[in-house]
Amino acid sequence: MASRKKPAPPPRRRRDPETARAEILDAAERVLGSSPPDAVGLKEVAAEAGVSHALVSHYFGTYTDLVDEVLLRRVRLHREAALARLADPATLIDEGALIEVLFDALEDPLYVRLSLWALAAERPSGHVPFPFREQEMRVFAEAATARVLRERPDLDPALLRHRVELALVIANASAYGYTVGKEAFVGALGRAPSPAFDQSVRCALGGMLRRFVLGE
Repeated sequence: MASRKKPAPPPRRRRDPETARAEILDAAERVLGSSPPDAVGLKEVAAEAGVSHALVSHYFGTYTDLVDEVLLRRVRLHREAALARLADPATLIDEGALIEVLFDALEDPLYVRLSLWALAAERPSGHVPFPFREQEMRVFAEAATARVLRERPDLDPALLRHRVELALVIANASAYGYTVGKEAFVGALGRAPSPAFDQSVRCALGGMLRRFVLGE
Protein backbone atom coordinates (compact mmCIF):
# COMPACT_ATOMS: atom_id res chain seq x y z
CA MET A 1 0.00 0.00 0.00
CA ALA A 2 1.48 3.31 -1.04
CA SER A 3 2.18 5.71 1.76
CA ARG A 4 -0.06 8.71 1.84
CA LYS A 5 1.71 11.88 0.83
CA LYS A 6 1.80 14.72 3.28
CA PRO A 7 -0.07 17.81 2.09
CA ALA A 8 2.18 20.51 0.76
CA PRO A 9 2.68 23.40 3.19
CA PRO A 10 0.77 26.55 2.28
CA PRO A 11 2.81 28.98 0.21
CA ARG A 12 4.53 31.70 2.15
CA ARG A 13 2.74 35.01 1.87
CA ARG A 14 4.98 37.96 1.23
CA ARG A 15 4.43 40.84 3.62
CA ASP A 16 5.93 44.28 3.60
CA PRO A 17 7.66 45.17 6.90
CA GLU A 18 4.84 47.41 8.15
CA THR A 19 2.21 44.75 7.49
CA ALA A 20 4.36 42.02 9.03
CA ARG A 21 4.91 44.04 12.22
CA ALA A 22 1.21 44.83 12.51
CA GLU A 23 0.19 41.19 12.02
CA ILE A 24 2.72 40.00 14.59
CA LEU A 25 1.42 42.56 17.07
CA ASP A 26 -2.15 41.44 16.36
CA ALA A 27 -1.11 37.84 17.00
CA ALA A 28 0.69 38.83 20.19
CA GLU A 29 -2.45 40.58 21.43
CA ARG A 30 -4.47 37.40 20.86
CA VAL A 31 -1.89 35.22 22.63
CA LEU A 32 -1.45 37.61 25.55
CA GLY A 33 -5.20 38.13 25.79
CA SER A 34 -5.64 34.49 26.81
CA SER A 35 -2.36 33.77 28.64
CA PRO A 36 -0.25 35.70 31.16
CA PRO A 37 2.99 37.06 29.67
CA ASP A 38 5.13 34.71 31.76
CA ALA A 39 3.24 31.64 30.46
CA VAL A 40 4.04 32.20 26.77
CA GLY A 41 6.88 33.47 24.62
CA LEU A 42 8.07 34.29 21.13
CA LYS A 43 7.39 30.74 19.93
CA GLU A 44 3.67 30.96 20.68
CA VAL A 45 3.38 34.39 19.09
CA ALA A 46 5.21 33.23 15.96
CA ALA A 47 2.91 30.21 15.64
CA GLU A 48 -0.18 32.40 16.03
CA ALA A 49 1.12 34.85 13.42
CA GLY A 50 2.12 32.09 11.03
CA VAL A 51 5.71 33.32 10.78
CA SER A 52 9.09 32.09 11.93
CA HIS A 53 10.48 32.67 15.40
CA ALA A 54 13.42 34.42 13.74
CA LEU A 55 11.15 36.93 11.99
CA VAL A 56 9.51 37.95 15.29
CA SER A 57 12.97 38.42 16.81
CA HIS A 58 14.06 40.39 13.75
CA TYR A 59 11.25 42.93 14.13
CA PHE A 60 10.96 43.11 17.92
CA GLY A 61 14.15 41.77 19.49
CA THR A 62 13.46 40.09 22.81
CA TYR A 63 10.15 38.80 24.11
CA THR A 64 10.07 41.58 26.70
CA ASP A 65 10.46 44.13 23.91
CA LEU A 66 7.54 42.55 22.05
CA VAL A 67 5.30 42.72 25.14
CA ASP A 68 6.32 46.35 25.58
CA GLU A 69 5.28 47.07 21.98
CA VAL A 70 1.88 45.44 22.50
CA LEU A 71 1.38 47.49 25.65
CA LEU A 72 2.62 50.63 23.90
CA ARG A 73 -0.03 50.19 21.22
CA ARG A 74 -2.74 49.87 23.88
CA VAL A 75 -1.42 52.88 25.79
CA ARG A 76 -1.51 55.02 22.65
CA LEU A 77 -5.03 53.84 21.84
CA HIS A 78 -6.39 54.82 25.25
CA ARG A 79 -4.32 58.01 25.41
CA GLU A 80 -5.67 59.22 22.08
CA ALA A 81 -9.21 58.56 23.30
CA ALA A 82 -8.52 60.58 26.45
CA LEU A 83 -6.91 63.46 24.56
CA ALA A 84 -9.77 63.53 22.07
CA ARG A 85 -12.28 63.82 24.89
CA LEU A 86 -10.19 66.51 26.54
CA ALA A 87 -10.09 68.49 23.28
CA ASP A 88 -13.85 68.19 22.77
CA PRO A 89 -15.50 71.51 23.80
CA ALA A 90 -18.55 69.53 24.91
CA THR A 91 -16.51 67.80 27.63
CA LEU A 92 -16.93 69.66 30.91
CA ILE A 93 -14.11 69.34 33.42
CA ASP A 94 -16.55 69.17 36.33
CA GLU A 95 -18.45 66.19 34.91
CA GLY A 96 -15.67 63.74 35.71
CA ALA A 97 -15.43 62.70 32.06
CA LEU A 98 -11.67 62.28 32.29
CA ILE A 99 -11.98 59.89 35.20
CA GLU A 100 -14.41 57.93 33.05
CA VAL A 101 -11.73 57.65 30.34
CA LEU A 102 -9.24 56.28 32.87
CA PHE A 103 -11.65 53.69 34.21
CA ASP A 104 -12.69 52.79 30.67
CA ALA A 105 -9.05 52.00 29.89
CA LEU A 106 -8.87 49.82 32.98
CA GLU A 107 -11.83 47.81 31.71
CA ASP A 108 -9.51 46.59 28.93
CA PRO A 109 -8.23 43.28 30.39
CA LEU A 110 -5.18 43.13 28.12
CA TYR A 111 -4.13 46.67 29.01
CA VAL A 112 -4.45 45.95 32.74
CA ARG A 113 -2.64 42.60 32.51
CA LEU A 114 0.30 43.98 30.54
CA SER A 115 0.65 47.26 32.42
CA LEU A 116 0.77 45.45 35.77
CA TRP A 117 3.26 42.96 34.33
CA ALA A 118 5.45 45.78 33.04
CA LEU A 119 5.46 47.46 36.43
CA ALA A 120 6.25 44.23 38.29
CA ALA A 121 8.68 42.55 35.87
CA GLU A 122 12.42 43.08 36.20
CA ARG A 123 13.67 45.00 33.21
CA PRO A 124 16.76 43.80 31.33
CA SER A 125 20.02 45.59 32.12
CA GLY A 126 20.21 48.90 30.30
CA HIS A 127 16.57 48.77 29.20
CA VAL A 128 14.73 52.05 29.79
CA PRO A 129 11.64 51.34 31.93
CA PHE A 130 8.46 51.45 29.87
CA PRO A 131 6.67 54.39 31.57
CA PHE A 132 9.68 56.68 31.07
CA ARG A 133 9.91 55.97 27.33
CA GLU A 134 6.40 57.07 26.46
CA GLN A 135 5.69 59.63 29.23
CA GLU A 136 1.99 59.55 28.46
CA MET A 137 1.15 61.16 31.80
CA ARG A 138 3.34 64.17 30.95
CA VAL A 139 1.58 64.53 27.59
CA PHE A 140 -1.81 64.33 29.25
CA ALA A 141 -0.80 66.73 32.05
CA GLU A 142 0.17 69.36 29.47
CA ALA A 143 -3.13 68.97 27.61
CA ALA A 144 -5.21 68.98 30.79
CA THR A 145 -3.48 72.08 32.16
CA ALA A 146 -4.02 73.95 28.89
CA ARG A 147 -7.69 72.95 28.83
CA VAL A 148 -8.35 74.08 32.40
CA LEU A 149 -6.58 77.39 31.80
CA ARG A 150 -8.84 78.09 28.84
CA GLU A 151 -11.82 77.88 31.18
CA ARG A 152 -10.12 79.31 34.26
CA PRO A 153 -7.49 81.87 33.14
CA ASP A 154 -7.47 83.26 36.68
CA LEU A 155 -5.56 80.21 37.97
CA ASP A 156 -1.79 80.24 38.44
CA PRO A 157 -0.34 78.08 35.60
CA ALA A 158 2.58 76.67 37.61
CA LEU A 159 0.42 75.76 40.62
CA LEU A 160 -2.26 74.32 38.36
CA ARG A 161 0.27 72.14 36.51
CA HIS A 162 1.57 70.82 39.84
CA ARG A 163 -1.94 69.99 41.00
CA VAL A 164 -2.80 68.32 37.70
CA GLU A 165 0.30 66.12 37.96
CA LEU A 166 -0.57 65.13 41.52
CA ALA A 167 -4.17 64.45 40.50
CA LEU A 168 -3.01 62.19 37.66
CA VAL A 169 -0.82 60.14 39.98
CA ILE A 170 -3.61 59.87 42.57
CA ALA A 171 -6.19 59.01 39.91
CA ASN A 172 -4.05 56.26 38.39
CA ALA A 173 -3.09 54.79 41.75
CA SER A 174 -6.71 54.82 42.91
CA ALA A 175 -8.13 53.45 39.68
CA TYR A 176 -5.56 50.65 39.42
CA GLY A 177 -6.03 49.78 43.09
CA TYR A 178 -9.80 49.67 42.79
CA THR A 179 -9.69 47.67 39.57
CA VAL A 180 -7.38 45.02 41.05
CA GLY A 181 -8.84 44.88 44.55
CA LYS A 182 -12.48 45.80 43.94
CA GLU A 183 -14.01 42.55 45.15
CA ALA A 184 -11.96 42.59 48.36
CA PHE A 185 -12.64 46.26 49.06
CA VAL A 186 -16.36 46.10 48.40
CA GLY A 187 -16.66 42.76 50.19
CA ALA A 188 -14.99 44.25 53.27
CA LEU A 189 -17.82 46.80 53.34
CA GLY A 190 -20.35 43.97 53.43
CA ARG A 191 -21.49 44.77 49.89
CA ALA A 192 -21.47 42.96 46.59
CA PRO A 193 -19.67 44.52 43.61
CA SER A 194 -22.04 46.22 41.19
CA PRO A 195 -21.94 48.67 38.29
CA ALA A 196 -23.83 51.18 40.45
CA PHE A 197 -21.16 51.06 43.18
CA ASP A 198 -18.41 51.31 40.54
CA GLN A 199 -20.05 54.46 39.21
CA SER A 200 -20.29 55.90 42.72
CA VAL A 201 -16.54 55.37 43.21
CA ARG A 202 -15.79 57.06 39.88
CA CYS A 203 -17.96 60.07 40.71
CA ALA A 204 -16.50 60.43 44.20
CA LEU A 205 -12.91 60.25 42.94
CA GLY A 206 -13.63 62.62 40.07
CA GLY A 207 -15.28 65.15 42.37
CA MET A 208 -12.46 65.09 44.91
CA LEU A 209 -9.79 65.51 42.26
CA ARG A 210 -11.69 68.28 40.49
CA ARG A 211 -11.95 70.28 43.71
CA PHE A 212 -8.27 69.71 44.42
CA VAL A 213 -7.12 70.74 40.92
CA LEU A 214 -9.29 73.87 40.89
CA GLY A 215 -8.45 74.77 44.49
CA GLU A 216 -12.08 74.78 45.59
